[in-house]
Amino acid sequence: MIKVFRADPALLRRLNVATVLRALYGAEELTFAELVKTSQLSRPTVEEIISDLEQQALAEEVGLAPEGPRPVGRPAKRYRFRPEAGHLAGVDIGPHKVLCLVANLRGDIVASARADVRPEMSAVERLAATRSVIEQAVRGRANVRALGVGITGIVSAGKVVLSSRLPDWEGLDLAAALGSDQSYPVLAGNDTNLATLAEHWRGAAHEADDVVYVLLGRAISLGLLLRGTLHTGYNGGAGEIGVLRESGWYTALDRFLSYGDVDPIGAPASSAAKRVFDAARSGDPTAVSVVNSFVSDIAPGVAAAVLTVDPQLVVIGGGLSQAGDLLAEPLRAELAKRCLFPVTVATSTLGDEAVALGAVRLALNQVEAELFSPDDPHAAR
Repeated sequence: MIKVFRADPALLRRLNVATVLRALYGAEELTFAELVKTSQLSRPTVEEIISDLEQQALAEEVGLAPEGPRPVGRPAKRYRFRPEAGHLAGVDIGPHKVLCLVANLRGDIVASARADVRPEMSAVERLAATRSVIEQAVRGRANVRALGVGITGIVSAGKVVLSSRLPDWEGLDLAAALGSDQSYPVLAGNDTNLATLAEHWRGAAHEADDVVYVLLGRAISLGLLLRGTLHTGYNGGAGEIGVLRESGWYTALDRFLSYGDVDPIGAPASSAAKRVFDAARSGDPTAVSVVNSFVSDIAPGVAAAVLTVDPQLVVIGGGLSQAGDLLAEPLRAELAKRCLFPVTVATSTLGDEAVALGAVRLALNQVEAELFSPDDPHAAR
């Protein structure tokens, strides 16, 4: 007996909507004829879908530019995706700052808010500060569809599993803490992993799919991108080389406190590092020696990661990345001595927004899945 399978009309409809919406999303604007050709759907089907998308404010007809040439005859209808129809946010919750970036549905940043916080703050105080920053950043922005959160420590399924820098956050369910009274989903991840994601999205690793990202700031940590996808490991702890005291990462930042008259108790190593880099640029041999010693401390751990994953690129991120080639050049030389193949070393240009930007990308992944997944009955809501 031959079995006949009937197509699910609702599924077919969602597939068609996703196809048209993705075509619009990937272009500045398209004529109706281009939409029909790109989607390979019938004209009546595309007309019906466009009408629905216009009602949902996700698409609109584009008029002729007043200063543009006037075509002969009836002008072709043109349509565009409306990225301003919704918003998403990404927040970086750190020991010293909370930064929230708000983006439209294409990921373009349209607003931000920031607050300074203290490492000794309780979880309750830090969460309150975070909520305030998010509220300030999204104020006046319609239809917030997702929130990404970056936090120091190991994060799994939205919960903080381990956090040495914010120990009272261990066991905290960030999705529940920041999203229980909101209509949008909350997605959380490790700050270094999200910074790695940001580098691949809009940073130095934009054209690389296999990347070792080294965050050098108030702490040292590592993120891995394999085949264009974050590799976080079974427990979410991939790349946590710094927990091995013999790796050299644990005390590497103290090198900067040994320079000049820096008070090792009162000054954070990241602040002392700026003085060292400034002096090294001026040719101070002592400062150059400090930088080289610091690189020698971190190189074995970075080399171990390079030898493990054989990346196209190593990216130096975090606050110390502002040193540029002062760090990249000696690290490149150290890796050349330790690794089987030459590896490119680049420095990030994203500054201290990298984690928040990665959180935006995390939220955007969720929104794009909602918009384009035929399996989601609420797609293109």
